[in-house]
Amino acid sequence: MLKKYTRYLREIFPLMRHSWLPACILLIAVCLFMFLSPFEPIVKQTLHVLFYFFSISSIILLAKNNCNQPLFFVICTIISYMLINYLKHIYGIIYYTSPAYYNLTFLICAGMLFFYFLPNRPFFSHDTLKFITLIMLGFFLGEVLSRTNIKLNIPTSTNFGIGLQIFGIFLFTCAFFTMLLHASIFNNILNVGLTYSFISIAIGFYLSPQPSGLVTFFTCGAFISFICIIQHLIFIKHKDISTGFGNAYTFSQKTKKLPLKYGLGIICIDDYKHLLQAFRKKEVCNIMQMISKKIFSLEPEAQIYRCTPDEFIIIFPNAEKGTSFAKVDEIRRQIAASDFILNKIKKPLKITVSCSVADKKRSDSNVNSVFIRAHRVLQKTYKFTQNITSKA
Repeated sequence: MLKKYTRYLREIFPLMRHSWLPACILLIAVCLFMFLSPFEPIVKQTLHVLFYFFSISSIILLAKNNCNQPLFFVICTIISYMLINYLKHIYGIIYYTSPAYYNLTFLICAGMLFFYFLPNRPFFSHDTLKFITLIMLGFFLGEVLSRTNIKLNIPTSTNFGIGLQIFGIFLFTCAFFTMLLHASIFNNILNVGLTYSFISIAIGFYLSPQPSGLVTFFTCGAFISFICIIQHLIFIKHKDISTGFGNAYTFSQKTKKLPLKYGLGIICIDDYKHLLQAFRKKEVCNIMQMISKKIFSLEPEAQIYRCTPDEFIIIFPNAEKGTSFAKVDEIRRQIAASDFILNKIKKPLKITVSCSVADKKRSDSNVNSVFIRAHRVLQKTYKFTQNITSKA
């Protein structure tokens, strides 16, 4: 029985590894609010400043690394925080019954859910301008509806005295579970962090009548977003996003201290350009993920890198002469014999790879020399045939 539960825990923990930090931050925020609120004015002012610091720092980091995936999520957070404080100033303690607040709740929830699923694009591009314009149009719509006293809300005769009524709670709950389901399936650092940031912001909306609750949970959400953005940027610097293997930067760093004896293999996807023409980018990424899982399942102890879109580099430290060839050739055979299933096509997809192997020689100055020998043989062989393993 103990072994059974231990096996379950081993399967569950890897799926939760990206959740520990944001979950702990959110738990700390909940404890601080429950046991220490209401806060002193100086504490609320400090949290207020920290909210803008983390939010603006997140935008600066994204601009520096030319990445805009969570940019609009952060912008929506800043706008919602500013407008809640503005509405509290205009309407007083009954701000949460005003049409403007109901419309803000709807637009923020819908906007954050939309931008959560937005694929990664360059920060400095026309797409950034388009989506910023979309945000402005959305809030312009909210302003027009509020002036005409139209509420994007299901009418209710009960006044709960909290920052979210029935319709708002329903919206945030549906959006949260949608994000949570997506994050649990793909287990991405950024998506998991944004999910926890979203629930923290939802709690901030719920407790917005209390100044301590508003500033605590919006600052918590901004801090979680800031942390997960840093983790994401570090990850993409060292890892290939699609497969999780090391990228060219990691290959250049980690291969500086290899043992005196090792084997290097190159696995090249046959007809990769045809895959790009036949399928969408997301589907090609799914294919690469399936191939990478197959390679890792066959050689979990090897060092695997994806330095180019159509090539994997695999290094066997301390491998005896000739064993690397057998291992890489077995990978080639297993991939050729596998069926790759995509939702778009009914029949299983067959994929082959061409490989080359080179063992470290005394004349090789470094791993680049070994790689160049293996790559030359691969290019020479690939001109005439595919689905074969060559030895340099």
